[in-house]
Amino acid sequence: MDIADLDIESLNREFEAQPPQEALRWAHETFGSRVAVMTSFQAAGVVIVDMAQRIAPGFPVFTLDTGFLFLETLDLKRRTEAHYGIEIDSVQPLLTVEAQAERYGDALYDRDPDMCCEMRKVEPQRRKLAELDAWVTGVRREQSKTRTEAHILERHEVEGRMLIKINPLVHWTKKQVWDYILGHEVPYNPLYDQGYASIGCWPCTRPVQAGEDERAGRWAGSNKTECGIHTFTKRAE
Repeated sequence: MDIADLDIESLNREFEAQPPQEALRWAHETFGSRVAVMTSFQAAGVVIVDMAQRIAPGFPVFTLDTGFLFLETLDLKRRTEAHYGIEIDSVQPLLTVEAQAERYGDALYDRDPDMCCEMRKVEPQRRKLAELDAWVTGVRREQSKTRTEAHILERHEVEGRMLIKINPLVHWTKKQVWDYILGHEVPYNPLYDQGYASIGCWPCTRPVQAGEDERAGRWAGSNKTECGIHTFTKRAE
């Protein structure tokens, strides 16, 4: 498959009018083992995993284990693997948490969160994407202002290569996500029941307040809105 030959605009028009499963089915049929679901076990992410496993049992899934994940998130990973009978690839940073602290000092996430995210999330993802031709995310337009222009299919340049980023739920609402989770009994993170709306690393995540957008609890009190995993690649129009 030559990614440069894909008619992304036509495919997006087609998938915008179809259920998200159709984009996932197309991804599996087009890329086979060279496509994987990337999940951080957000609500939309567990929906994507469930849809993918129903379409193609064993559909590859990976996560970025930063070393700072909530215990609830790590437990959800284990429950998800047991629920679907799969093994989720945990991609880890080059430095352990302890080695990072020794080299850069404690609490780098407070002093330089961009640098921390680069080492613990972006670099591991960059390594993983080198193995793939496409990856699937749970990005949705209504999550935040930085995601309003997202498309179901996007052509991205990564390390000089062209890959396809697939966002099947891009047009879904939060209600649709939770209707699916509850209706299909999908395992989800219990932190959502404690007021969290977007769950990342424990030092940089808090519950949201009434009226805040879903990602307001990430890096609260700073201008940071993205960890970098959805912004380090160069989107090709």
